[in-house]
Amino acid sequence: MLLTYGITILIIGTWVLKTINDKRLTIKRTPLDIPLLLFLGANVLSTIFSIDIHTSIWGYYSRSNGGLLSIISYLLLYWAFVSNINKTQVLTTLKFGLAAGFIISLWGIFEHFGVSLSCIILRSEFNASCWVQDVQARVFATLGQPNWLAAYLAMLIFPALYFFLAAKKNLELGIWYLVLIIYYLAFTFTYSRGPTLGLIGGMAVFLGFAFSKLKQNKIILIVLGSFLAVNLLFGSALTSLRLVSRFASPTRPAIALPQTSTTQLENGGTESGQIRFIVWKGALEIFKHNPILGTGLETFAYSYYQYRPSEHNKTSEWDFLYNKAHNEYLNYLANTGILGFGTYILLIGSFIYWSFKKILGSKPNIFIVALLSSYISFLIYNFFLFSVVIIAVFFYLFPALVFVATEATTGFRVSGLGFSFIYKRPIYAQAAKVIVALFTIYLLYSVIKIWTADTLFNQGQKAFDLGNPGKAYNFISSALELNSSEPFYQSELAFSAAQAAAALEQTDATLSAALKDEAVAQMGQVLKNSPKNVSFWRTAIRTYFELASLDNKYLDTTLNALNQAISLAPTDPKLYYNKALILDSQNEQSSRASRTKKDEEIKVLQQALKLKPDYPEAKQQLNEVTK
Repeated sequence: MLLTYGITILIIGTWVLKTINDKRLTIKRTPLDIPLLLFLGANVLSTIFSIDIHTSIWGYYSRSNGGLLSIISYLLLYWAFVSNINKTQVLTTLKFGLAAGFIISLWGIFEHFGVSLSCIILRSEFNASCWVQDVQARVFATLGQPNWLAAYLAMLIFPALYFFLAAKKNLELGIWYLVLIIYYLAFTFTYSRGPTLGLIGGMAVFLGFAFSKLKQNKIILIVLGSFLAVNLLFGSALTSLRLVSRFASPTRPAIALPQTSTTQLENGGTESGQIRFIVWKGALEIFKHNPILGTGLETFAYSYYQYRPSEHNKTSEWDFLYNKAHNEYLNYLANTGILGFGTYILLIGSFIYWSFKKILGSKPNIFIVALLSSYISFLIYNFFLFSVVIIAVFFYLFPALVFVATEATTGFRVSGLGFSFIYKRPIYAQAAKVIVALFTIYLLYSVIKIWTADTLFNQGQKAFDLGNPGKAYNFISSALELNSSEPFYQSELAFSAAQAAAALEQTDATLSAALKDEAVAQMGQVLKNSPKNVSFWRTAIRTYFELASLDNKYLDTTLNALNQAISLAPTDPKLYYNKALILDSQNEQSSRASRTKKDEEIKVLQQALKLKPDYPEAKQQLNEVTK
């Protein structure tokens, strides 16, 4: 996402410089302008009334994609593309995208056969052992997750089919056939069901139009036959038959990730479809309680826990963090309400309607058919999962490619830009260019600062894992200096400060006291700015409990934080169990209040077991309390 921001800044900066140089602004109108502006307006309103404005602007921290800034970035890229790229350049642009996909596909194929290029580059190891995940079972190349790689390749297969059908020479035909086979091999090795259903849907659209409009049916059948041969040899996400079993992955293998990871629906345990239905039910509850504007862009990670169905506690992923609904449509419905969802559907429907209208015209256009098929595959995939950055770029870029290629854009020029004084003297125009250039450099510098801060923060988290709170504090403090507006850094700095304060209590009481005060101040600021963010309240609980080892008064503060977290996540049994532990600790320290505390502890443990009857720690604690 940061790379996308950097590219957007460069493109828009050069566009503005070009505008000043040409003395006019040229923006091409497209059939999607009104739906795009309505969609943007709905997301702006959702952000203004969000339960966590920072998250809605920047996106959920570990993903970033989906926040208001990312949407603005995609829209700017869309209008920059249609306004500055001509028909001839469209095919060149698309070929560059397909070339990147070819390299990534080879990357994935090598992974399946036990050699990850990532391991070669990063560790000089000619194997795939540098990954925690079983990358041979389900490849993901450079995209981080099999489903995302599969969705990416599903959208590229159809443009490659277009070039294959448009090839005039045997050499071109052979090259594009090879590209298609490599794409499909890598796609197959992801063994991803959602993208496979998307590819099938897109292929149905492509074949429906291709067989009725084109005369190249035999050559299309050759490609389909080759795809079928790949599946017979290596299996697929939807079938178990495979002839080359020694090369094939097990049926629906799991990705072995530690439970500290965020949302994973493919980790084994409860069947992923069952979990999805539970999450979708929670998403609908969010919408029912926030029907107009939702809870705010990208706030699902917080709002879901307010309405999380209690049956989620009966799954193997009961204590996992869900920051997406794993259905893009329900995600928009929950986060942006009927306005955001409605404009999103209007945007999609407008492009599909325009495409069908053009395709059904007298003159067939296989280019539109190919990119529409990609679009359909994306829409089906999104019913089961969600968009990541490159897929989101395609969502806006593919319609732009179609409009430019079919000359469906119309020029809209504004001469003088309303700033005619800039052109009264040459020096004014030069000064304007310098200002734009400096502002562009400043924005690029800001993106680099954010990336550097992220790097430092990551080092701080690694120091946490190694049990070095002092080192973690130093790294996170440096990260916060570079990006002082990120509350996640603040919350983690508060916790690291509390840990460091506890570690230094005996050796440096003065520094320990200072760190304790900073932990309280940082945590208080975070909770004040993000009072509905249940994740920050969880961090607050850990922070205050750490400080309780220095001063017993923080046990009450921890309890207050627990009560607030429970109000935001009333079906989370772990919060009740933790509250019971705090009450038990207070009970040991205060014999006068022991009866009251003990009764309350029993009640919260019973509530935890009501929500999750198979909670062994809660059962054990309840047995000890009631002895």
